[in-house]
Amino acid sequence: MLKNLKHYIRLKRLGFIGDQLGIAHRYHTEGTGWSHHLCKTGSSIISSLKDNSKSRIAILGSGWLLDIPLEKILQLVEHIYLVDINHPKPIRHKWENNSKITFIETDVTGGGTTLFWNILKGKIDEAEALKIALELKAGLDIPTVDLTFSVNILSQLAHIPAESVKDHNKLSPGIASQLVNRIQQNHLEWLQSRNGILIADFEEELYDEEDRLCGVNQLCFISPKEWQQVDRWRWKFDSHMTYRSDFKTYLQVGLFHPVTSKK
Repeated sequence: MLKNLKHYIRLKRLGFIGDQLGIAHRYHTEGTGWSHHLCKTGSSIISSLKDNSKSRIAILGSGWLLDIPLEKILQLVEHIYLVDINHPKPIRHKWENNSKITFIETDVTGGGTTLFWNILKGKIDEAEALKIALELKAGLDIPTVDLTFSVNILSQLAHIPAESVKDHNKLSPGIASQLVNRIQQNHLEWLQSRNGILIADFEEELYDEEDRLCGVNQLCFISPKEWQQVDRWRWKFDSHMTYRSDFKTYLQVGLFHPVTSKK
């Protein structure tokens, strides 16, 4: 019990819990503004399953299941592993007795959470952090399945804890960027080795109150040599300026298939 409490406190200090609660709140605030994104994400998963007839799958970033049409998926697969760093209690309560579902709580980066925690607590310096990031092994606790989906988490894997540590003045922006990029690349390489499917928000668009585009930020780099973009759409993530007080935030989201599988 104490171990679980310490783990929860760590996730909260690093921003994961607040981000997860923020997603639920923003979903209700934005209303139909999220409908297109959720529909596109869900249909991308379903079409991939129908095309491949996979029997055992893993979904990384299942969270509140807002973008995961679980009931439809269950009709198409033999078993599904729902993977997240923290599963909301209402979701666990609703689905944990389903014999076709296994919940896995893990850090899919293979240690990024511990890395940022140790930076925050002053146990390692930036040079050590960069060395550790190069050695992280993504996906350690995820079983071998027929198909793995990474769903709208790539841009958040390291960004959330990096921003939290930066806010405590324990991490410089330059090193934070290097750590984020390395952890994202680790995830992409691992996912490709599994012949996985990637759904990711890769670009942030900032609009003013008059809906004029004011800036674009790249959230992650997805190499076209490694990943084929099959589809893309805009996610009206925050139209009420609650995520950023000075801009509306829209995200470009893509569906990517690996160009080649690394066996």
